[in-house]
Amino acid sequence: MKTDAKGRGGRRTVGGERGAEYQRPKLGKRVAHKERTKEKILKAALELFRKKGFESTATKEISRRAGIAEGTLFNYFRTKDDIALYFFERETEFVIEWYQGQKRLQKAPLEEKLFAIIQKQLEYLSTYESFIGSVILRAFQPASKLIPLSVESQYLQSRYLKFIGEIIELDIGNQGMGLLSSFGPHMFWAFYMAVLMHWLNDHSKNKEATLAFLDRGLKIGVAIANGRYSNGQR
Repeated sequence: MKTDAKGRGGRRTVGGERGAEYQRPKLGKRVAHKERTKEKILKAALELFRKKGFESTATKEISRRAGIAEGTLFNYFRTKDDIALYFFERETEFVIEWYQGQKRLQKAPLEEKLFAIIQKQLEYLSTYESFIGSVILRAFQPASKLIPLSVESQYLQSRYLKFIGEIIELDIGNQGMGLLSSFGPHMFWAFYMAVLMHWLNDHSKNKEATLAFLDRGLKIGVAIANGRYSNGQR
């Protein structure tokens, strides 16, 4: 199992630059203040979304809960969709940073890595399950920034796909798994969406049915991509 791959510029690491582990850039005081304000708004919004629902919460209520003027809120987020997008941006950053600290996991088989990543994402989302369900419904409304083809959603998706693509590339090395290397990240994204929908409708204890679905799906998917799966395989 290859855990890294050599490139012209040196060793590559997932989510970072060649030759160095990814580190979040240090923020100036002004930028740090803006980030703290955005986090405060997000925290207030999530509390209200959980209590009242996404659609029923007004921006005026969010600003009041955050202790800022509504005009200040609009300086950071024009709509509730923008707040939701920021939530998913933070989720993406969280899972990337978490994975980079999992040195033992990075040496595991590919399906084990991908299982752990999705499981960690579901853990992150678990507190906000009703909010996630509302956001998915919102994503079917053409005017929403949350629709998959919006510029904002595409940016987040491309960032996540780059992260997954690097994991797949580092794992397969020079083995030349054409299907997996070319379409793997997009296949994984579609599978993750299916897992998320399963998770939202899973009433089993500790979402065990979703974890079983996730485990089986990844094993079959990776095996098919590697040309190792047959109908008789279990």
